[in-house]
Amino acid sequence: MIYIKKGPPPRQMARMVSEIKSGQEWKKIKAGDTKAIREKFDQLPKEVIRESLLEEQHYLCAYCMRRIKNDGRGTTIEHWYPLSEDKEKALDYRNMLAVCDGGRNWKGKRRKVLCCDAGKGNESKLTVSPMDCQQMKKIIYDKEGFIRTSPRDEDMEKDIKNVLRLNGMWKNGQFIADTSTELVKGRKDAYLRYKKAVKKLGDKKMCTSAKIKKIIREIEMEEQRPEFAGVLLYFFNKKYHELVKRGL
Repeated sequence: MIYIKKGPPPRQMARMVSEIKSGQEWKKIKAGDTKAIREKFDQLPKEVIRESLLEEQHYLCAYCMRRIKNDGRGTTIEHWYPLSEDKEKALDYRNMLAVCDGGRNWKGKRRKVLCCDAGKGNESKLTVSPMDCQQMKKIIYDKEGFIRTSPRDEDMEKDIKNVLRLNGMWKNGQFIADTSTELVKGRKDAYLRYKKAVKKLGDKKMCTSAKIKKIIREIEMEEQRPEFAGVLLYFFNKKYHELVKRGL
C-alpha cells in the first residue's frame, strides 16, 4: 500500500455529477437507498474515471499495488467509504480508488483467497486509507513479503489482515495460504529485486546514498510504477538512511 495524492475529478465526470445532483430524482433519493444511488453512480463515465484514477495511482491497485489497467473486468472503481453509507460520497471523486479484481477471476488450482475490494465486500468500512499520508508512513514490510504497521496500529492491521486480506489466509496465528493473486509472493519477490540491485551496486562499489536516492526518485517519477513499488521504496529508503548515517 502506498500514499495516493488525490487530484480534481475529470471534467466530464464533474459536469455529469453536477447535472445529477441538480435533478429532482437525485434529491428524492433517500440515504440508504443503495440501489437508487448506485444507478446514479452507474451513469457516470466509468472509463474516464478509471483512467484518471490510474494516473493518480501510477497504474497500481490502491490496496495491493499489483499492476492494473483501464478495463471493466480486471479493474474496479472502489468507494473507500461505502456507497451504501453516504449518498453524497457515492458521487465524490475523492472517495474513489482504482483496485484490482482481488482474485475474483482466478480459475487456477490454488485455493481461492480473495483480497482488496473482493475480500472487503461492499459494506465494510475501513480505517486504513491509502489517501492518508500519516497512515501510509506507518506501513512497513518484512523480508518474507508480509505487510505490517510501525508503530503498531491495531485498527490498521485489522483492516490489512482481516478485511483486505493483504497477508493471505491465517489460522491460529499461522500463515496457511497466499491470496489467489499471490500478494505475499509478489512482495517477497520485490524485496529480492531490491537486494539484487543493492548487491549489484555493492559489487561495483557504487552503493552510496546519492545513488540510492537517484533510484528512489526514478521509481517515484515513473508514470507506471513497478508492481509492489511501495516495497521497493520502503527498503531503498531504509538503505538510504543507513548509508547517510554511515557518511556514505
